[in-house]
Amino acid sequence: MSDDARRDGFGPNEWLIDEMFREFLARPESVNESWREFFSDYRPAPGRLAPEDILAATIPAPVPAPVAPPTHIVPADATPIVGPARRLAENMAASLGVPTATSVRTLAVKLLEENRALLNQHLAESGGGKVSFTHLVAWAAVKALQTLPALRTVYIESDGEPFRHLPANLNFGIAIDVQRKDGSRGLVVPAIKQAETMSFAEFFAAFNTLLRKAAKNQLMPDDFAGANVSLTNPGMLGTTHSVPRLMPGQSLILAAGAIGWPADFQYADERALAQLGVSKVMTLTCTYDHRVIQGAASATFLARIAALLSGEDSFFEEIFTALQAPHEPLRLARDVNPFLADRGADALVEKQANVLRLINMFRVRGHLVAHLNPLVDEVPTHLELELESYNLTVWDLDREFYTGGATGKNRATLREILGALRTAYCDTLAVEYMHIQEPDQRRFIQARLETGAAAVALSSDEQRRTLTMLNAAEAFERFLHTKYLGHKRFSLEGSESLIPMLDRLMSDAVASGVVETVLGMSHRGRLNVLANILGKSYGKIFREFEGNLDPASREGTGDVKYHLGAVGTYRAPSGGALQLTLASNPSHLEAVDPVVEGMARALQDALGDAAHDRVLPVLVHGDAAFAGQGVVAETFNMSALSGYRTGGTVHIVVNNGIGFTTAPADARSSVYPTDVAKMVQAPIFHVNGDDPEACIRVIDLALAFRNAFKKDVVVDVLGYRRWGHNESDEPAYTQPLMYARIQARRSVRKLYTERLVNRGDLSLAEAEEALRDFQNRLEEAFTATKETAPPDVCLLPDEQVVAAPPLVAPVVERAILDEVLARITTPPQGFSVHPKLTRQLGQRAEMLVTNTVDWGLGEALALGTLLKEGVPIRLSGQDSRRGTFSHRHAVLVDQVDERTWTPLEALASPEASFIPCDSLLSEYGVLGFEYGYSVMRPATLVLWEAQFGDFANGAQI
Repeated sequence: MSDDARRDGFGPNEWLIDEMFREFLARPESVNESWREFFSDYRPAPGRLAPEDILAATIPAPVPAPVAPPTHIVPADATPIVGPARRLAENMAASLGVPTATSVRTLAVKLLEENRALLNQHLAESGGGKVSFTHLVAWAAVKALQTLPALRTVYIESDGEPFRHLPANLNFGIAIDVQRKDGSRGLVVPAIKQAETMSFAEFFAAFNTLLRKAAKNQLMPDDFAGANVSLTNPGMLGTTHSVPRLMPGQSLILAAGAIGWPADFQYADERALAQLGVSKVMTLTCTYDHRVIQGAASATFLARIAALLSGEDSFFEEIFTALQAPHEPLRLARDVNPFLADRGADALVEKQANVLRLINMFRVRGHLVAHLNPLVDEVPTHLELELESYNLTVWDLDREFYTGGATGKNRATLREILGALRTAYCDTLAVEYMHIQEPDQRRFIQARLETGAAAVALSSDEQRRTLTMLNAAEAFERFLHTKYLGHKRFSLEGSESLIPMLDRLMSDAVASGVVETVLGMSHRGRLNVLANILGKSYGKIFREFEGNLDPASREGTGDVKYHLGAVGTYRAPSGGALQLTLASNPSHLEAVDPVVEGMARALQDALGDAAHDRVLPVLVHGDAAFAGQGVVAETFNMSALSGYRTGGTVHIVVNNGIGFTTAPADARSSVYPTDVAKMVQAPIFHVNGDDPEACIRVIDLALAFRNAFKKDVVVDVLGYRRWGHNESDEPAYTQPLMYARIQARRSVRKLYTERLVNRGDLSLAEAEEALRDFQNRLEEAFTATKETAPPDVCLLPDEQVVAAPPLVAPVVERAILDEVLARITTPPQGFSVHPKLTRQLGQRAEMLVTNTVDWGLGEALALGTLLKEGVPIRLSGQDSRRGTFSHRHAVLVDQVDERTWTPLEALASPEASFIPCDSLLSEYGVLGFEYGYSVMRPATLVLWEAQFGDFANGAQI
């Protein structure tokens, strides 16, 4: 090799340098500034460029060396080799001066193939590129050279004296095939500098950067210099075994052959190969400088690479962690083949049974290893989800087994089964549902998750809608944080996915026929929901921040802005609409829950919606309060009771992972804050709030389950709280590490935008334009608020004191009382009344004649006359239908078949119903329900009865 070549340090890349230099000579502007500076004083070695190329340059051409007479007669039709091709020929000739030897090793790549497939499945879902076999082989070589640094030794000769030299760093060359402008192809070998100091994530990024730069012809001079070890992959062209040339200045070159079946099995049935446990293979060769490296060292090097690619020393665990793959890698184990004749039928039956056990355990425990917390990168593991726990290995992955319904197919390979189960239960969406006793409800969830039906990619319009709602949520919070710094507003930042989730829920509700939704929620994110879901004007919200009060109000609202309710109309993208009511909420955590249920039931009763199809209750909770407040359990306990059911509530838990300053370990004794919902066998979905598309899919699934089974459903959205409990709090006092991670984390809007752009679903310009447009609208609203003068201060006129109306004694005609009495004391034909009650009914008739009415009869007559006047009545309480002292008997039970008879129903009408309810043994929750009922049906007489006087104490909050 020439002195110039050694001086430049470009080795096999010199053909490309010459080609670029030719471009520079012809058009200097065709190369970038770095190359122009490099070529400003560049002098190619004699013969590396054609004379006419040199003469065309502004740079003086070197004086050509005398050309020796040819030693062979050149045929007349021979073509001179010039330019890059000549340089390549010279390199090959120079390589003959390097005495080399080659070691060869063939290794099974079963584990390599399987773990690469898992990694690429994860990267495809997250928009993070693709891992090639070359990436993994190269990283294994780097790791091996870290433990065998002597293999980086290069041979140097100066003045005829030989030297060994161990470079300070490993500069790992990657052979890349590039296409020249004339259509011919050639190899370039840029180097990853200081590869031994990198993590896999850094190495992966550096490798991909070189690939992109080579594809775009953007490699810089420094990219080529200094490679002392290199890797080539002739296997990409189908070559199984290669002995490449070693260039001067390098210690060794590694070549990876094609991956395929061993030659003896290339035409065998692949199903038979799977049953036999035959792996594909790859041949690695190490060609090394025999002057400084011996054969034993090279063999040890290849053995080390083979061991790493077989999973030793946590090789794949490191890679999975670096790429944030949401599960553990597979591990190599010796095959226990059930198909061998000497093993008998029991071995196959046992293996099949183990597969079914594994499937069941994924359904039960899969949520424990799901990637749910956006602040935690570590991949959780669980022994009951490992193949080894069921005597299964990677060799079983291509074997077919009965699925028991998993994957939607009767039989599938273990690989297909695992892929479906991991996607269904262990990704950014997970579910707890195996506590549900009804098989049809479990099958409903399995059919949608295990077959991939619930994982269908969002359409382009749905993606843009989701991003628009995230833009709206973040822009609103950032605007308030900038303009009203320090104001208490209980920001939604860190859990902005709630807004597209509620938007999707309302849209789905419209599509399913819902006409009205009642929403209750805690204070966090309430302002954002008011603005972006209910459509409360920004100007009105900002005026509340400015402290402007309604001039017609003497004392303002008497409440803070994040407690206020509202009524609005939600309009779906489809054009449909529904009425949306956000219930006002006090600081008493979760107190609004039963109130919303009562409001929803009142609307359903008013609409005659006995099927609970037209009114949807929705509750948004905080994680700490959901686990800590007893009213949550009281509200769940109402969900299936005839007097309180609403056809299922969609519960969304905004899980910040902290309650003010209290960590989960101090806030609850359960794994999740949502475990309380298991008391009613509600399915519980967990979702990573930084995956908006998973959040949308889980909402679709949750509402579909609610509509199908009229049951409560819970969605636990794991996010974080970017600021403290409120905006004036300093959370790092008690959670310094958590808030260090939060401060370093990009918002979900940015992460989703990046994901869409990486997948090619959206241009960055489109995404940023949407945000700028929304921020402009908020600025306009703020400007309008600032420009609006505060209302004039004026004294309101004295209130006019209106005298109370005079008391009027209620008078009911005797004929009406007689009619009411007759209706409530005459049982239906064939109804068997208890003998004691038969006597009591007769006594009631006599009482009215003698004017000796007791409490029970007087109450019945009063309620009956109200029903005749068209007043609906709802009566609830503990044992209220019979009455604690057996005095009411609003509902009688047939002594033969336990049919029921409600006497006052004979006086009811479609407009004036009579609803007597025995409540659960609760005061707080039940009174909240009745209060909510009365709010939505003010013309209804709503009665709640405390069983004893002191029972009212617990209801007074």
